[in-house]
Amino acid sequence: MSLAKENFEVLIVDDDEMTVFLHEVYVKENAFHPAPKSFYNGKDAVDYFNTYFNVANHYCILLDINMPILDGWEVMDEIMAKGMDKNVSVIILTSSINSADRVKAQKYDMVIDYVEKPLSTENIEKIKSQDHIKAYF
Repeated sequence: MSLAKENFEVLIVDDDEMTVFLHEVYVKENAFHPAPKSFYNGKDAVDYFNTYFNVANHYCILLDINMPILDGWEVMDEIMAKGMDKNVSVIILTSSINSADRVKAQKYDMVIDYVEKPLSTENIEKIKSQDHIKAYF
């Protein structure tokens, strides 16, 4: 594994267990990351950041919007409030077809893509080519 890959973490944040499982499989099989960290609600993801955030790392979050406890918007707000957003790239990965959600996502600088579920090989290849994270591949 290259040094860059060691400084790159992938987090999957979604309240649906089957979705998380499928996204883990896609992430691993498409060489996006060998060991993504998975969280079933936004609060657990925020707690992870509060405990383990390292300014030397870059974090890519595959983030659902609609979740209990903390939704995707609240997760991003918490990350921004702690000043960690410069090290974070977010891919909104949602079943929402509400155009207001897509517009709202554009207001967050850390959001680099907005993808309707389910994740696919094509989505992952597109994400890998994003300027913010392509150096890790």
